[in-house]
Amino acid sequence: MLDLAKLLPQFDGISVDAIRENIDSAVELAVDVLSQAAKDPDRLQQRLSDAEGLTFWPLASPLEPLDTIWQLTAFEKAYTAIAVDGSQIMPSHHEVFNCYLINIGKVGISYGQAHPVIMESSPHLHASVDDLYPVIDRRRTYVDESFVSLERNLLELASLRDMALSAAKRALPVVAFIDGSLIQWNLSQMPDSYQRHFLKRLNAVYDSFADNAIPLIGYISQSRSSDIINLLRVWQCPYELSDCSRHCSELVEEDFPCSKVWPVTDRQLFTNVLPAHCRGPLIQSGANKAMALAPRHHVVCTYLNVGTEVARIEMPRWLSRNRELAGQALQIAISQAQKGAGYPVCLSEAHNQAVIRSSDRTRFFELVTNHLVQLGMPRVRVSPKESGKRRGIV
Repeated sequence: MLDLAKLLPQFDGISVDAIRENIDSAVELAVDVLSQAAKDPDRLQQRLSDAEGLTFWPLASPLEPLDTIWQLTAFEKAYTAIAVDGSQIMPSHHEVFNCYLINIGKVGISYGQAHPVIMESSPHLHASVDDLYPVIDRRRTYVDESFVSLERNLLELASLRDMALSAAKRALPVVAFIDGSLIQWNLSQMPDSYQRHFLKRLNAVYDSFADNAIPLIGYISQSRSSDIINLLRVWQCPYELSDCSRHCSELVEEDFPCSKVWPVTDRQLFTNVLPAHCRGPLIQSGANKAMALAPRHHVVCTYLNVGTEVARIEMPRWLSRNRELAGQALQIAISQAQKGAGYPVCLSEAHNQAVIRSSDRTRFFELVTNHLVQLGMPRVRVSPKESGKRRGIV
């Protein structure tokens, strides 16, 4: 139990004014450094090329000048927005039965023409030996949170693909939204053989979007990414070559010479740069797992002021090269944010369809228990540990 009486005095150590003052000062400097770097793109590109593989962070590649600002408007023609989101119940040896559940929320909404609205969820139960102990490098390995999360992400994208292909038959512009990044950050934690198999499946899903010219958008609200800031840190580096290990390996990060613009995020930077309904420059991610995809699926990002916030928008490289289609997708993102009071309504509804509440979890395991009893399994109950946690001792 959380002791609030003991917690409250600890809030006295939080100074909002000091935090705001430090961030505001760093953001102001970051805006100035962005302007300086944008004036000399050749020198910036040379510094980035020389520093490749030498910094403590992956370096993105600007595809447009850093001072790019594109004005957009909300899409006013007929279109279809589709979105997915997912949640899961993790496996536990302490429950009545060891299994896990992935629930995919799916939403499809058409505007300007009368088409059925799709709002549903699809639960996927995983209870077999192969589900719980997949073969990786010829050995059975018990699933963990990273594995389930990756499989859930792939299932989300596959569901989104199927909806997109169906919606595209209606001859309306279609944009497919996913909540969060297109970069599979957890993948690096998995064995190499799993990574190769996962990327093969992921590329196959992405191919369907590209081959059918259906825009795929990863929408990230309140992003903490710093791709642009990390470029500016290389620009600010006082050394001829930005070799972090050589010059700064003994320092904590706030003492790096380039850290005057740290820990500002790209979102904080562009909140002070982008007018409403404008996007910033296109940047190709330098994350290793983004580069492991087929070249046309490499992740490209930009920042879009939807009117209520600056959102990070990720898209595959093939889409970024189609300026008309990419611009249309961003216009639809603005339209969806307006209809959702600041956040794309299709994503909000997909989350509502996907979420697994505490009562749902309880009911799920009741159904599992009933099924096991019907099968005649003896002693169907949770572990003593789980039982004790639920009832308490005192």
